[in-house]
Amino acid sequence: MAKRTSLLAPAVAPQTRREAEADNSPIATPVSSASSARSSGKRPGKYHLGAYFDPADPTAEAFRVLAARTRRSHQDLLAEAISELVAKYDADRQFGRA
Repeated sequence: MAKRTSLLAPAVAPQTRREAEADNSPIATPVSSASSARSSGKRPGKYHLGAYFDPADPTAEAFRVLAARTRRSHQDLLAEAISELVAKYDADRQFGRA
């Protein structure tokens, strides 16, 4: 049986002098900061805050129904819930209940 060549052979083959010179040509590359390097690129300057629930979980179902009935986005509802949660615990600390 004849020996088959690898499909990756052209990619890993040593470069000729002309190919090496072509690869060394100056290419403009954008400079990115460390914060944008961590971003997925879909929402620069933001980070994901969420959780995973079983689709049959009553809390997840109630959340989906609430979003549909109020015609508000999940992001908007979560932002409101988180701000109320933070306010609750900050109030407890301020009034000596913590």
